[in-house]
Amino acid sequence: MVISHRVNNHHVQVRCYQSFHGKSVGINTFTRRNYKALSSFVKLVLPHRFRRAVIQSRFGPMFIIGLMVRWLVNNLGLIALALLFGFGAWTLATLQDDPIVDDTISVRVDQLGLNQLSGYAWSGTIPESITATIRAPRSTLNTLNAAGMHVDVDLSSLGVGEHVVYLTPTLPVAEAQILASRPVTAVVKIERLVQTTQLLRISIIGTPALGFRAGTPTSIPYQVTITGSQQAISSVASANAIVSVDGARSTVEQQVRAYARDSEGDVVQGVQVVPDTISVRVPMEQLSNYRDLAVLVKKKGQPAEGYAVTDVSVDPVIVTIYGPVEAVQATKGYIETLEVSIDGAKSDVDEQVGLDVPPGVSLVSEKQTSVNVHIRIQPLIGSRTVKRIPVLIGLSPVFSSTVSPDTVDILLNGPLPILNTLTESDVVVELDVSGLASGVHQLTPAVRVPSGITAQSILPATIQVELAPMGTETPKTSP
Repeated sequence: MVISHRVNNHHVQVRCYQSFHGKSVGINTFTRRNYKALSSFVKLVLPHRFRRAVIQSRFGPMFIIGLMVRWLVNNLGLIALALLFGFGAWTLATLQDDPIVDDTISVRVDQLGLNQLSGYAWSGTIPESITATIRAPRSTLNTLNAAGMHVDVDLSSLGVGEHVVYLTPTLPVAEAQILASRPVTAVVKIERLVQTTQLLRISIIGTPALGFRAGTPTSIPYQVTITGSQQAISSVASANAIVSVDGARSTVEQQVRAYARDSEGDVVQGVQVVPDTISVRVPMEQLSNYRDLAVLVKKKGQPAEGYAVTDVSVDPVIVTIYGPVEAVQATKGYIETLEVSIDGAKSDVDEQVGLDVPPGVSLVSEKQTSVNVHIRIQPLIGSRTVKRIPVLIGLSPVFSSTVSPDTVDILLNGPLPILNTLTESDVVVELDVSGLASGVHQLTPAVRVPSGITAQSILPATIQVELAPMGTETPKTSP
């Protein structure tokens, strides 16, 4: 069906086709259902002079669809340009908030597969980290620095021989780009492990004390097993340990480290020594014309009364003599100092004293002609019992008092020189009656003694005190 209509001297024809399951759709039916949408579209795409005519004429849907398609085709360039400008504006805003920058960061190198290299050894130039120049948005770079990039080097995938591995960082985000990295490669060499057994050699360093010499050292175990690559094992010439006997006078026993060494005596790197710690024993032998003698301090006199010697020390404690074998063997096991007087001493004695050297022998060192002697003298500790009359403290003038018993016994401990010179005023027994009302009270006495003296016990432990107003006769209480 064709509909003709004249709008402002323009003739418009609209065809209406069958649709919706072959049934003819009337214009009036279509427009009644879609009049509102139709009016909006017509106002958008048609010139003003056609709008009312199209709406009032109730044109069919195919006409409207045709107009929509024509408008889209005619304005496709403008639509694409609008989308392009919108995307550019969004990109510019994003770059202003999170700009793309270049930065150099440190990337750690992870060595993988080491636990799968049983029976093999590796060597090479794999660094602990590499430096990489990254281009990415600033927020992405901050994330990479916080999370930490890494380079994986899988050693388990390498066979025996020399290999060049690439140190390529792994980027966890797609926004980042690696501009450069250094170093780019590393050389790795994989070799089979071999073993060898070496007898242990003990090297002695240092000089024993004068008159002594080191005997033959022994070790437990006496041999070690060395494991490493063929190249490293081929350079092993010996296994040794070092023990010091410097200044030793008796057998030296030490736990020392065992090393694999080459023909030049240098430590071979890249090998494992089992066990790496051994026990070494080096006996010390004294020469027959030398002998060590202990120093004995010779005291003269006695300390003052009430004092005693509690300790004697000497430095050095041992001196060495030498001489003919017969004279050396005839000496006693000690050497005495010259006399040190402690007569009447009440304090420590410190002196530098000469030695009484036996005839026929000499001291090996001029520095040993005298020794430092320290004699500690302290008061003897004893005890003494004294009897004292208690003294009332804080007695009100309106009260009279009766104390029972009127004396107490105090057992004192301390240095005898102080105990033997105590006076009446040195030891005081006090009873505090401050604020007490009249009546009978049981009080614990307090004892004042000189510094260094201790009141071991007080008998009796409590004392009865009876307080009465002045002018009142206080009955006497039997102790």
